[in-house]
Amino acid sequence: MKYISAVFVYIAGIFVHWLWSRHFPIFGLAPNVLLALTVAAAARSGPVAGQCFGFAWGLSLDLLGAHVFGANALAFTFIGYGIGSMRRQMDVESAPSQAVIILVLTPAVFIFYAVIGFIFERHFLWIGWVPFLLIPLYTAAASPFGFAFAKRFIKL
Repeated sequence: MKYISAVFVYIAGIFVHWLWSRHFPIFGLAPNVLLALTVAAAARSGPVAGQCFGFAWGLSLDLLGAHVFGANALAFTFIGYGIGSMRRQMDVESAPSQAVIILVLTPAVFIFYAVIGFIFERHFLWIGWVPFLLIPLYTAAASPFGFAFAKRFIKL
């Protein structure tokens, strides 16, 4: 039963990310739902579940993207492992601490993706200042819903 819930969480995460980014963006910006869910899964279930969900969701984002294949999967896997390993040393239960974690990790993912693009595609894949500054705020505002979803449905 726990594997069925994991598949449900994976598919629901992709669907919500697609739905929000495609139909409900605010000023053309959408939160990185899959990043918030990766952090929530790692905080809830540990580094192995965080890596698995992070790799799967990152690979799904890479399949939908047009640039460096595997960069999101690598970044989300690192995040899943890091948050899952440090979940005992930091507070991941309260909404303010969840928001701070997301506020720090979202720009880090953007910079990581841009550097990987510079290494492999020979140009810096910069998203621009407005998305770089506003998407972390938007993702942090949406992250309590992702954490509540993970708390309810992830049984690993």
